[in-house]
Amino acid sequence: MVKVNGKKRLRIWGALSLLTIIIAAGCTSGNSTGSSTPTSNSGAAPVSSTEPAPENVELRMMWWGSQDRHDMTMKVIELFEKKNPHIKVTPEYSGWDGYWDKLSVQVSGGSAPDVVQMSFAYLADYTNRQALLDFGTQDINLDKVDEGTLSTGKLNGKLYAIPSGVGTSAMVYDKAILDKAGIQLTKTPTWEELANIATEIHAKLGGDVVGIPDLSDESDVFNYYLRTKGMSLFQDNKIGFTAETLEEYYIYWDKLRKSGGIPSVEASLAYKSEPLEKSLLMTGKSAFAVYPSNNFNAVATMANRPLEMAFIPSHTDEMANYLTPTMYWSITAKSKHPKEAAMLVDFIINDPEAGKILSVNRGVPISSEVRDIVMPQLNDNEKMMVDFVGKVSKSAKPVNIIEPNGSGEVRKLFGNIANEVGFGKKTPAQAAQEFIKSANDILDKMNK
Repeated sequence: MVKVNGKKRLRIWGALSLLTIIIAAGCTSGNSTGSSTPTSNSGAAPVSSTEPAPENVELRMMWWGSQDRHDMTMKVIELFEKKNPHIKVTPEYSGWDGYWDKLSVQVSGGSAPDVVQMSFAYLADYTNRQALLDFGTQDINLDKVDEGTLSTGKLNGKLYAIPSGVGTSAMVYDKAILDKAGIQLTKTPTWEELANIATEIHAKLGGDVVGIPDLSDESDVFNYYLRTKGMSLFQDNKIGFTAETLEEYYIYWDKLRKSGGIPSVEASLAYKSEPLEKSLLMTGKSAFAVYPSNNFNAVATMANRPLEMAFIPSHTDEMANYLTPTMYWSITAKSKHPKEAAMLVDFIINDPEAGKILSVNRGVPISSEVRDIVMPQLNDNEKMMVDFVGKVSKSAKPVNIIEPNGSGEVRKLFGNIANEVGFGKKTPAQAAQEFIKSANDILDKMNK
């Protein structure tokens, strides 16, 4: 076991090189208790017969995700409990919606779970609230993890979050719908081409079939829109783009709404409140959707028909896609059992059996050892995902993914104002000006 100390110089390119190596090497892609002793990967030494039995401990673990992620994670918890019979893990899980409100309330009330799934969009918020534990205070095995990958979970030189895996976002599409409309898609469409395709699909197939979902309220999609314009959501604790660019983005989606290329706001919000199986892509009412690459297998399996992946649209020949940790694991600062919580995170990252169960659901594994074990078992959809991520790793430029304190609140504001434009309550110009002012006010207040 090694202590995380941050002595080595970190480079964000490390995360990119990690995936390049994978592809170049030909890689393709309820609680229970037991009675066995921990393995060397569990984060604790085996208990000697002469040593007193370890004290019984109960941990709480919280994550978001789809049903298949819940099922996989529960199996890993059961395995961990079997190998560590003195530790019981109580699970708490949900979809993305509501997760952060629940976690925020629990942190404020001093009742947060011991281990939580974390997003880069909220990492700075929770770190600045002193809600997360520095992994450097715990013994955890990171020998098989690229330091560039670890660097994405560091703030002020301390490691507050360990990536669960790395990935990117993708335009997932149903080629059969495109074929029915007589449309040929390039692997690197521009935003203008995507708008034309979406409008044409609705015109040719009619009814409630649209080209793409309404993504106007998705701040991550807007970040891709900004990326090949030389801008980003945040820059030096401020908004990193102009009001004119945001107005242009609102107009883009407003035109698609009027042409039938996307649904009405009412229909869009209704679909977004439904489970994945009732989404537009799943029900054959949209040719496209944007998903994290690590969700591709679950989406394609649920669709039960062939789906493919394309890069996020760009304004130029430069690729908009970039690699990020798909999500992180963090330990909350007020955990009464940080040692055992670290054992659980260590187990998820390093245990070969756990790796086989989780596979690439949370991204390509960060441990090279686990990655080598997992890759041969992947199905065709998972191999397609790993290949796609590998293509991104070869061309994508690095990005600073750690966002300023208050970014989570800014992202919520982004979605709310975008929907007001969709409902016609604000013009694109009015909404853009209001967002820039309100968002900067939030960031100024939170980063003093």
